[in-house]
Amino acid sequence: MFDFLRTSHILGHPLVEDDIDLRRKRVVLHGLLLAIILLLLVFSLYNQLRGMWPIALLDVVALLACTLAYIRLRSSQGQTAERQASVLQSTALQISLILIVFLWALAWQGRAENFILIWTFFLPVFVFMLNGRTLGTALVAVFYLVLFAMAYTHLGLWQDGAWNHVSLIRFVLASLVMVFTCYFSELTLNRAHQELQRSHGESQRLMMERNALMLDTLAKQEKLLTDVSHELRTPLSVLRMKLEAMQDGVMAPSSANIEGLLKQMQQLDAFISDLSRASKLDQTRLDGNAVRVELHDFLSRWITRFQGSAAGQGLQLSLDLARSHPPCPALLDEASFELALGKLMENSLRYTQAPGSIRLSLGRHGETIILTLEDSAPGVAADRLERLFEPLYRLEDSRSRDTGGAGLGLSVAKSIILAHQGQIQASESPLGGLRMVITLPALAD
Repeated sequence: MFDFLRTSHILGHPLVEDDIDLRRKRVVLHGLLLAIILLLLVFSLYNQLRGMWPIALLDVVALLACTLAYIRLRSSQGQTAERQASVLQSTALQISLILIVFLWALAWQGRAENFILIWTFFLPVFVFMLNGRTLGTALVAVFYLVLFAMAYTHLGLWQDGAWNHVSLIRFVLASLVMVFTCYFSELTLNRAHQELQRSHGESQRLMMERNALMLDTLAKQEKLLTDVSHELRTPLSVLRMKLEAMQDGVMAPSSANIEGLLKQMQQLDAFISDLSRASKLDQTRLDGNAVRVELHDFLSRWITRFQGSAAGQGLQLSLDLARSHPPCPALLDEASFELALGKLMENSLRYTQAPGSIRLSLGRHGETIILTLEDSAPGVAADRLERLFEPLYRLEDSRSRDTGGAGLGLSVAKSIILAHQGQIQASESPLGGLRMVITLPALAD
């Protein structure tokens, strides 16, 4: 029972109001005030026609008090939010007290009328809607305590002498039913309002996250366009200058010069090809020419093409298959997978300092094939490892192709590995440089 009371905020503190609560209270207060003013106006005219001047006078006094409260409420519009909130709260309490005093006086003055106590049943509706459950409960409790005491001390004076203990008990029970009905109706409305607020807050949060994601995407697209334009402008400028020099006779169209132009064109072609692959990073799929490949044999053949380049740069290139006793069959598009591994190997050859070492190892853990490529110094800072696979991201500040390529190789490698239902992660290597770990699903033996 007490748990229910605490969760219902009967014994707890009232909820802090926000802008939505205040707007709701303003609308409710305006509507109720106009309804009360209209009712009091009708009753005052009706009681005057019946010749019940004392009751009509009570109606007029309550009508004037409510009208003044309504004028004060209307005049608060346009003021600060804090001032409006203060006026709303004070006006709600003022109207509640006016109604309570009016009904007390009406009950006392018209205690011989058959209908007079019926109007008290409507008080909880207005009080709970105006003040909420916490203050509303206190006001309604005080009202009915005084009214019950008044009724008990005047037994037999109401309803032409028919008022007795049975009538009082019936009235008390009917009042309690009305109070609890109003209370739990307001509780239900308030919970619905809280749920609406939570839903609104969640919608706002999701909208902010979506906007942030859109802004981040636009920023990345803008940076990508800037970087691409820079990468294209440099070789194109070199080509244009050399061609103009040949046209003006400054440079002879010799075999060496033409070979240099062809090299620049090949770099452009490779860059455009890598850019096309990198742009499909999130749309990768394995083509229909994938076949079953045993990675032991595949890597043994593939690594031989880099032995000469590694030796020429003072690097030791090794393949470690000792840890991979079980077979490692995988579904591969050999051409594209060779391209991915080639991009990773080119990255190691480009950055590893001589004398150094590059090691490729193959292993299997259950249904997962693990392929590791690691090199010696220099390494990569831990906070920059995740960015290595971003298109056109390079560690060095210079954008010279002689030192760092176009910055698309690792992005292309990742896109191809994802197409093979695999994953790739970068981390620090025990050799002192970079470690790339590729995981692939193994085919059934």
